[in-house]
Amino acid sequence: MLDLAAGLALAAATSCRAFAGGAHFSGAASLGVLSGLAASLVRDLLAGFALSALHNGAYLALAVAGGGVGALAGRWRHARLAFYWLDGAGLALAGGVAAVSGAALGMSAAGCLVLSLVSALAGGLVRDVALGDVAMVVEEESYATAAALGGMLALALVAWGALENWQCALGGAVLTLLLRGIRLSRGRFAFLS
Repeated sequence: MLDLAAGLALAAATSCRAFAGGAHFSGAASLGVLSGLAASLVRDLLAGFALSALHNGAYLALAVAGGGVGALAGRWRHARLAFYWLDGAGLALAGGVAAVSGAALGMSAAGCLVLSLVSALAGGLVRDVALGDVAMVVEEESYATAAALGGMLALALVAWGALENWQCALGGAVLTLLLRGIRLSRGRFAFLS
């Protein structure tokens, strides 16, 4: 469920950003679908899994739904804020799920962190490259850092917590989203000064 939610959030964030930037509805939604599927495809390829996004229709259905919803959100006056939180949620969930997946496969901590970080960043990289933007991972100092710290927490919870895997992934995702929220509040306060 968390993996599907990550794809939905990434698709919605991407189409929201694209539509707000002037793309037409179907183009924004299509790019959203590509971005929404990227995290799970990259994770599964690197981990040697069967590609979930290609074998389970729910991944495509939710990416299409996210692409449509995000394009509609791109019309909203607060599209930038919607994009920020949707992107943060997708980044957080994709990273948490990948970290726990790597641990379940018996990967080393370093391997789990690489898998987590690359999977978390995949959807945003697809979006930024396709839109001709500077990648957020390069432009924002807290983007990859938040994803890495969330992945580390998810791994720590797997190793030392008595929690289910989905709870460990969600714990890491919450930390990532919290760190992205701190970044947003710093940006807002900067506008006030």
